Amino acid sequence: MNKFISIVLSMSVVCSCGHQVCTIKGEISDPVDTVRLFSMTGGSLLDQCAVTDGAFILTCEIDPENGVSVSRGEEYDPISLIPDSKEITIAMNEGKPVISGSPLSCELLELQQWALSTFMGYSMQAMSLIEAGDQQGADAVNAEMHKTIASHCRDIYMNHKTDALGMQAMTLMMMDLDEDEFMELYEQGGKVIQENAQIGGYYEHLKSQPHEKSIILSENGELLKSRSTYDDYVGAGNYTLVDFWASWCGPCKEETPNVIAVYEKYHNKGLVVIGVPINDKLDATEKAMKELGIHYPQIIDPSQNLAEKYDISGIPRIILFNPEGKIVADGLRGSEIEASVKRVIPN
Repeated sequence: MNKFISIVLSMSVVCSCGHQVCTIKGEISDPVDTVRLFSMTGGSLLDQCAVTDGAFILTCEIDPENGVSVSRGEEYDPISLIPDSKEITIAMNEGKPVISGSPLSCELLELQQWALSTFMGYSMQAMSLIEAGDQQGADAVNAEMHKTIASHCRDIYMNHKTDALGMQAMTLMMMDLDEDEFMELYEQGGKVIQENAQIGGYYEHLKSQPHEKSIILSENGELLKSRSTYDDYVGAGNYTLVDFWASWCGPCKEETPNVIAVYEKYHNKGLVVIGVPINDKLDATEKAMKELGIHYPQIIDPSQNLAEKYDISGIPRIILFNPEGKIVADGLRGSEIEASVKRVIPN
């Protein structure tokens, strides 16, 4: 139910000669030294600068089809923008960000705040009913929440099928639509919708395109496909590190070097490492494997059964399992990954 809250928007624009530049000017009171600008579609770093006297300036290409997110580090939520004008200003001083100069960015912020408020309001109602023993009433509230989110986001999407605001609306509502309606709306969408790895991955799942169960990138750069499954690795007699991630998730890609380092250091000592892409297009997964140098197996789960099994509501989600398939450590990030592996597989 809270999938859309944990979605971290990473927005993508490449500045090049001949393109108009969007300048993002910000004021910030948070104790941070550096701010970074990431892309939505690929999570790539577009720009970064030091914070001087509480101010910063970032630049990217003017491109309403794609959005960008200003990151102040892991402790703070990113600020999502759509670069639709020559200058955007942000004030981030204790509380909600104030954005000006960008109509689409203001609408995007309003949509995100509405989605969070709506979710929290309905969730509190449902929790009260559950505590009172009224599960049926709680289910009705949850159903109404999904209907409300889908209706509101659908209206926005129909007016923004070719820009990043429409992409955000689709991301928020796609799990609340029935399958036929989602596929119809997806097929009406522009390039920004149909080339989005997360949305496209879900579309591919619903289309039930046949494909192999797993992919491995060989040392010579060749993608090898096989019929091995998740159960061939987890609970099969070895400690197993599982990285739930996606090519469209910037924070996931930031964790990838840590997972690769642990894989290279411990796989000859018995550690098994696998990845499980979440709502990702197959070609986007394969491209990211090559770009990032991911040589451990990727388990393709088009039905998203594994995400449901482990209640994956946000990614990255990195879990260490014991040889019997029981969870040893969950929610690992950064140095925690190797520290947890080292406790069970000493050097």
